[in-house]
Amino acid sequence: MHTSNALRRDANCEACGAKPKYVDPSGMQHAYCGRSCARTGAGKSPSECSLKGCSNLGTAAFNGFCSEAHAKKGSVVSPPSASPDPNTQLPTHSHGDTASPKLTTASDVVRLSDIPSSGTVWREFVREWNNKWLSQEGSAMVEKLYEISYPANISNAQENHQHGIRATGQPRILRTFHASQCICDMGTKSPVLCEWKSCGICSVVGSAFKGVAFGVPYNTGRQGKGLYSSRNPASADRFATSCLSSPYRVMIACDVALPQQLDKNTSVVAGDRVVVRVPEAIVPRFIVMYTKQT
Repeated sequence: MHTSNALRRDANCEACGAKPKYVDPSGMQHAYCGRSCARTGAGKSPSECSLKGCSNLGTAAFNGFCSEAHAKKGSVVSPPSASPDPNTQLPTHSHGDTASPKLTTASDVVRLSDIPSSGTVWREFVREWNNKWLSQEGSAMVEKLYEISYPANISNAQENHQHGIRATGQPRILRTFHASQCICDMGTKSPVLCEWKSCGICSVVGSAFKGVAFGVPYNTGRQGKGLYSSRNPASADRFATSCLSSPYRVMIACDVALPQQLDKNTSVVAGDRVVVRVPEAIVPRFIVMYTKQT
């Protein structure tokens, strides 16, 4: 009896606890029953807004604040220059602390570089994007592109993983795309990551796939627990949701390192879908802001 109740709770939404967790067309089970509960996050006892002097109830959707406006007031930081240097350390927005964020050395942080549309990197990426976007519902236009650079400790771990693969043959590097809910205004201001736990895009980029939305360490789908991405960006687009003020849809372009001989315990390629079991096997390369054309 207790086991049955535990299984029922595990199958239900982690926010409302009443409805079953959403299972998308690929078979991936999400932690919540729908967008409303996903924005709310795990159910907790309500408390007052984190902004000093406000007595309204805070919500997990705004990380303890009562509204987006108060969340912004509680995390005011000086904006960086309009055109930051590619090597400039980029601050993140902290939504749980009213103090200005402390800057760390450039070698210790994830950096985002705004790629100009006149450059070679942009042209080559857009060419690849257009070739890989396969959909009967229309095309998609890249509007902005941020290149991701990781500190040495993360880059070294990724390189060590590929070195381990080379022991049995040359790694296969696949360009894949990962989409999730993006609840920040990614792409509308300067290239920064937010710290909303419910923002799947910033969580993945900031942790290099060591965590997805809401701090969960992996996705769960038809291929079991792992980190899921798609070779066709149009396929990944099904999981892209923009919940706040950004006019763009957002996804992450990744490089996946696979051995020549696949083992389902470490990696799976099932049609368009690519699944790996460890974060070092999938490297976020770009954040893509795009709009769909019909």
